[in-house]
Amino acid sequence: MLAWLKTRIDRRRTARSLYGSIVARARAPVFYAAWGVPDTAQGRFEMIALHLVLVLRRLAAEGRPGERLARALTEVFMVDLDDAMREMTFGDLAVPREVKRAAAALFDRHRAYLASLDAPNDGSASRAIGAELAYLGAGEALDADAIAAYVGSCASALDAESAGSILAGRVAWPPLAA
Repeated sequence: MLAWLKTRIDRRRTARSLYGSIVARARAPVFYAAWGVPDTAQGRFEMIALHLVLVLRRLAAEGRPGERLARALTEVFMVDLDDAMREMTFGDLAVPREVKRAAAALFDRHRAYLASLDAPNDGSASRAIGAELAYLGAGEALDADAIAAYVGSCASALDAESAGSILAGRVAWPPLAA
């Protein structure tokens, strides 16, 4: 009788597990130390958004169950943003506005990164990453080519994941090489 509630609770738990994997990978030191992403709140947001886009892309290939999990994953991301902003002492009236801006930024990244992944290997991924991260002020220190190569290997690894694994919240990220 309450199977829908159990399914919904399980989906949220799975989304939190996926999000934990995304955040753990986004905090890898290689992004900041070797590839020039600034180790700031904005830089970490960008790395989380990058990995989130990759997982959302993979979930989209799983039809309706993937869409539902993707929606739950996006909700977990938004709640985390809200919590983080409140911890950083944003004013109560500013938090909703800033979360809305962050959501818009996520959707911009989603569009740009997916377009570059769908393009042939012509350097568009490096340009898209460089363009999206330009506001961070990393300039020449940012190794957009290395990040783009990593994004390509992540997309391939996620595409190779079984539907059961990804829908259960398990992601095997490719190894990171500096």
